[in-house]
Amino acid sequence: MTQPAPAPSAISLRDYQHDLVRRVREEMRRGHKRVVAVSPTGSGKTRVGAFIVASAIGMGRRVLWLAHRTELCDQACRTIHGFGLPVGCISASSKWPSNPDAPVQVASIQTLCARETHRPASDLIVWDECHHCSEAAELWSGLLDAYQGVPMIGLTATPERGDGAGLSPLFNGIVTGATVRQLTEQGHLVPCEIVRPGRMLENGQIAQHPLAAYQEHGGGRPCIVFARTVEEARAYAAEFTAAGHRAECITATTPAGDREIALELYRRGVVRVLTNVYVCTEGTDLPMAAVCILARGAGSAGIYIQMVGRVLRPSPGKNSALLLDLRGVSHVHGAPEEERAYSLDGRGITLTQQRHCQVCQQPVDSYPCESCGYAPAGGDQAETTIVNEPMAKFQRMLAQSPAQREETLRRWVARALDAGHKVTSVKYRWAAVYKEELSSARLMAAVTDVNRDRESRA
Repeated sequence: MTQPAPAPSAISLRDYQHDLVRRVREEMRRGHKRVVAVSPTGSGKTRVGAFIVASAIGMGRRVLWLAHRTELCDQACRTIHGFGLPVGCISASSKWPSNPDAPVQVASIQTLCARETHRPASDLIVWDECHHCSEAAELWSGLLDAYQGVPMIGLTATPERGDGAGLSPLFNGIVTGATVRQLTEQGHLVPCEIVRPGRMLENGQIAQHPLAAYQEHGGGRPCIVFARTVEEARAYAAEFTAAGHRAECITATTPAGDREIALELYRRGVVRVLTNVYVCTEGTDLPMAAVCILARGAGSAGIYIQMVGRVLRPSPGKNSALLLDLRGVSHVHGAPEEERAYSLDGRGITLTQQRHCQVCQQPVDSYPCESCGYAPAGGDQAETTIVNEPMAKFQRMLAQSPAQREETLRRWVARALDAGHKVTSVKYRWAAVYKEELSSARLMAAVTDVNRDRESRA
């Protein structure tokens, strides 16, 4: 017998996730039928999507969930099935069973495009990591033409194409959820410290060898290294391992079984370092990862945000993350928690705080500089050059008033009490976020305030 779909209320959402769902629905009621929902890496986009799916099938509708990689298809199937929703999978390389009668079909875009005569009926499309609409755009457009008039919701943390452009015309509406800064203040993401050179270096240059930077700053914490080439990623893995930090290299050609073994060993702490080029940017849920090493540049804000986002998720015993930005790309793309604006037209992602050219100091959104023409040298190089440039810590303090900090302190205390954690854990988070020690007296005062408020509401 087919399992009944749970009511959406059975899928619990945080307040900011409920707000995102509400705003998506409002945008669709305004007549925009293809809406991008923007929410940071680690904010629970798949859970939000599952809530929307449950709402739809609860009204007797059929849903098509699109993803561009097998790992994302499998991840979506596990999440949707875990909420008690009947789901089938359409993917040539997925081991998840097909179930053509299920009201939810999770499909690999490549597989669906190849099966023009076997496409499931759908009343709603949910497109995971929808910024990939830039890849083979004609192929995606042709697929969506088969679903003319069907409402579509795109999920992404980075609503821009590989060239930095927005996601129109495939989408005609955009809503943004909670920001990285807000989720960090609320404790849903961890604060990120940056160590970088004093400027963005030229193409192919990095300030230090990744191993040297890790040994100086990484503290032995679980690490992900993003390299320029597969050859360099493999070399870095060998060098980390030889130095006593077991590392594995994952590439696009790594067999699925070998990749899963490497990831599982990483989750267990046997492997401390993963090296890759682009493989670990999406569909890789590794909340224990605490150090991100960029041994490469980032041609767009989107790929930069995706890479750094790998280490922002919270995990037991993890109070902060570290970005070792060896080329200094954060000088252009900003710290993870900086405020950003999103648009379907023009540049998809822009920093709300103005950047300045490294040469003429005039305002600049991206290079080349419109005022003086400066741009870091382009062109491919055979090997990365280590220039031994000094690196220093850069930390943007969360801009909060004293009253806001006290509110944050009480919120963190309440969350620690609810989770059964020692309230002293709040002291470590406070130090990681605000770079100052939280006194025991101030902490216990906050505990007293929280308990008094709860008693008054009881």
